[in-house]
Amino acid sequence: MSEPTVTPIPEVVADWGPTPIPASRVRYKVLALACALAVVTYIHRLGFAVGAPWIKRSLGLDDGQVGYLMSAFLVAYGCFQVPGGLLGDRQGARHVLTILVLGWSLLTGAVALAVLLTPVAGLPFIFLLVVRFLFGIFQAGGFPTLGRVVADWMPMTERGFAQGAIWMFSRCGGALIPFLLAGLFALCGNWPVPFVLIAGLGLLWCGVFWPWFRNHPEEMPQVNRGERALIAAGRPETADLPRSVPWSQMAGSVSVWSLCLMYGFTGFSGNFFTTMLPLYLSEQRHLSAYHTAWLSALPLAGGVVACILGGTASDWVIRRWGSRRWGRRSVGMLGLGLAGPALLSSLWAGEVWVLGLLLTATFFGNDLMMGPAWAACADIGERYAGTLSGAMNMISALMGAGGTALAGYLFRQGRPELVFEIFSGVYVLAALCWLGVDVTRRLGDAT
Repeated sequence: MSEPTVTPIPEVVADWGPTPIPASRVRYKVLALACALAVVTYIHRLGFAVGAPWIKRSLGLDDGQVGYLMSAFLVAYGCFQVPGGLLGDRQGARHVLTILVLGWSLLTGAVALAVLLTPVAGLPFIFLLVVRFLFGIFQAGGFPTLGRVVADWMPMTERGFAQGAIWMFSRCGGALIPFLLAGLFALCGNWPVPFVLIAGLGLLWCGVFWPWFRNHPEEMPQVNRGERALIAAGRPETADLPRSVPWSQMAGSVSVWSLCLMYGFTGFSGNFFTTMLPLYLSEQRHLSAYHTAWLSALPLAGGVVACILGGTASDWVIRRWGSRRWGRRSVGMLGLGLAGPALLSSLWAGEVWVLGLLLTATFFGNDLMMGPAWAACADIGERYAGTLSGAMNMISALMGAGGTALAGYLFRQGRPELVFEIFSGVYVLAALCWLGVDVTRRLGDAT
């Protein structure tokens, strides 16, 4: 079957003359708010991982317990992805995102309350386990609902760039938080107060987002006809699609399964960087706090470049050769094909700078895939983009929880090298899964 060509964006002409109406640029303001939320999301998410060495010593936890705390977040995060994405699809992003961000911000600050509990029968650990699980529930709907925003607000030919930008800024938050928390720890002389301070970032974002944002371009007077036509170009008429999610079609789709497994395998290996890496560098490599902060931040800094590069390259391939299928596939396969060998090579890195270079190359390859993967959710899902994004991220989080628990167990057994050998092999499996992803087969289309 021949692949459909990319529908050109129509020229919008005013009723009163031949002069084209320049499209307004409100969608980029929406994208800016989405990128700001991505920064806040990763500051809150990675804050616990960065603070783990201090929390561990303060509360008398071991590596296994820290691994369980990381896994508790990922299990909840995975289990509530689809409900979160479905809620965003049905209720719209404005109210859903506001509630989610308020919830997880308060829970970020609640981590500090663990120091007030008596260390009897592991009470601080149990408390943190509950807080981390609830934190995962609220964060679960964040990126799937942002996927809904991208599907509603961005033209098809800009979705890879938009998703790449969102994930680029998430990595900015991840790269910033080691230095932000290190500075706050030094300034405050403890770890609880900094967690309360960073929680306020989410409250500030909600105060800007909720009063201004609307779920659809046509609901916002600042969006002119030119921009509305630009956003709608090449998209199916959603009125022709059933409102209920086509679960049976989703379950029987090779593209959906390939996309979810690809992201799941990537999560199994890649979540190590956002959960256990600071602990590995500090406890297994015995690096100083200075080197641990830098080597925790460098991979995320590499991800900053890779996210926007991967999304932009994916859109460019589509525009240049007209193949949406290979525009998404090729960039994702390239990135994951790089990540596996780079991570395996880090086992033999004796110098700190070499270790940092290889870890950065690994996460660069990991994140080169992010823009194409999330754009593929919008391409395949359309009206159901939030639900499909949630399903993909659910598999990633659940498999990531397994990878994180495995890493904690093997660290405790003194086998860190086995962690990297397994993770590098799983990256190769993720790359191969891209061969089954076909973004030209959309959910809801007649078969």
